[in-house]
Amino acid sequence: MSEEVTYRIPKPARMRGLHNVIVKRNLIMAIALVTTAVISIKMLRNEPRKRDYAEFYKNYDANKAFQRMKDAGLLQSVQD
Repeated sequence: MSEEVTYRIPKPARMRGLHNVIVKRNLIMAIALVTTAVISIKMLRNEPRKRDYAEFYKNYDANKAFQRMKDAGLLQSVQD
């Protein structure tokens, strides 16, 4: 007379809808990462570049640059 003991394996937690939970979490993380990347690129790269171009063109004289290139012989289509 052997007495057999059976044990039930506990049901895994959160199996129902697990894929939806993971996708939602990954989507939130991706949106946060992309937002951080966009803001950092804008502030660290684009804004200083826009400021530098504005400062350069504030004192830029196109006619003076044209004359300098013409005198150097860089413009073959322009003859004296």
